[in-house]
Amino acid sequence: MTFPMRRDRQRQFTRRQMLQAGSAAGAGLLIPSTFARRSIAAQSDQTGDFRAMSWETEAEMRKWQQHIDKFFADNYPNMNVQIDYGIAWDEYWTKLQTTVAGGAQLDMCWMHDSRAQSYAQLGMLIPLDEYIAAAPPEGWPDDFYQSQVNAFRYNGVQYAIPYDWAAGGFYVNLTVLDRAEVETPTAEWTFDQLLEAAQKIKASAPNPDEVWGARMPTQSHDTGWIVRSFGGNQVTADPLTSHFNDPNTIAAYQYLYDGIWTHGVFPGPDALEKMGLANSVAFASGLVGIMYSLNDEAFVFSEVVGDQAEWTMAPTPSGTDGRFQFVGGSGFSIPTTAKFPDISYEALKFMATDPANAPITAKMGSMFVSRMDFWEDALPDPEQADPEVYKEVFYTLGSRDGVAPLYFPGYQQWDSSIYKKNMDQLWANATSDVAAVLQQIHEETQAFLDGIEES
Repeated sequence: MTFPMRRDRQRQFTRRQMLQAGSAAGAGLLIPSTFARRSIAAQSDQTGDFRAMSWETEAEMRKWQQHIDKFFADNYPNMNVQIDYGIAWDEYWTKLQTTVAGGAQLDMCWMHDSRAQSYAQLGMLIPLDEYIAAAPPEGWPDDFYQSQVNAFRYNGVQYAIPYDWAAGGFYVNLTVLDRAEVETPTAEWTFDQLLEAAQKIKASAPNPDEVWGARMPTQSHDTGWIVRSFGGNQVTADPLTSHFNDPNTIAAYQYLYDGIWTHGVFPGPDALEKMGLANSVAFASGLVGIMYSLNDEAFVFSEVVGDQAEWTMAPTPSGTDGRFQFVGGSGFSIPTTAKFPDISYEALKFMATDPANAPITAKMGSMFVSRMDFWEDALPDPEQADPEVYKEVFYTLGSRDGVAPLYFPGYQQWDSSIYKKNMDQLWANATSDVAAVLQQIHEETQAFLDGIEES
């Protein structure tokens, strides 16, 4: 595969150098930019409070704080920036909706591709087309991942500027696999081979009742690639149609149920949380041999695992209908209750797309930024993880086999009131009848989709 190359490659910094630059700020909100270029724009005497909201943790916020500090110090030094971050995922969406619905000032918010259409449909986000036409991000839209540009459009209108492109894959505890005499997974592995490997990992553990072979996703957006691999589908467009009762879709979810309850080799959705363990901690301690996660978690696994185990990354398997891999991402939006929407657009464009910021964001976040020509900056340092393996697992295969979920208007409501409500019965083993649960989801989903089509 031919990788797009950046024309004006800048000096490279390791992620460690980036973090060292940000560590001096400690728990403070704003982190000075060591590497960002000097602004040439005239400063404004605008005053006031600029308010934003994010689900990002303190560690994840460091890169954004650096960009925010740079932007406001250079352009709006008299403004007071207030960012409410570290909000738990589910709580974030509730808080965002109630904040905007209540009319409270919110100038910028983090937006996920699974939620963009819903919030746009609710009239909670400002359309960005006029801003983009007047001051387009450099390279927009051709130099950006098209899946992410499209993901933040609703009825042909742009409602967010994407800041990343994320791909799913496996993190593999080689120490655990060596004990079980299991080879590292490849893209040619089948789902049956993955199950067999997970069984061997569990059986080889000194405490098999407290160990799982592999952690697989169970959420609606995270399981679409598995369903596609089995030859099924969740929802298709034009018109919106449910396929949850398709035999191949049922087979995919039967595989996940059996892995959790019949074979006991996959942890349930909340099994690790009930033990008080983060995924990375369970992985580092050997409680899970093969962990599904996104590429931007590589730095977390590196920091948590340390010298506890040897580890690497590996592709997800192929199915009877081919190989599919999850891709998706996040962006920045302007809520309709923004007091400073013009400044918000300037800020989000600077944070998400400025060429001087992209290498910093990619390196500090271990992430592929939304501009395709900066993919190399996401590669980890060799001391952190093998950059060639990372590129192959996440970038090369993700570019070739990536499929973005179909996020329809009302997806957030559907996810909680239909998918999660019904699937939780399976994941908790309250029922073992996968086909019956999927039939119920199908009927409720189709009725929900018909309502969207009629509106």
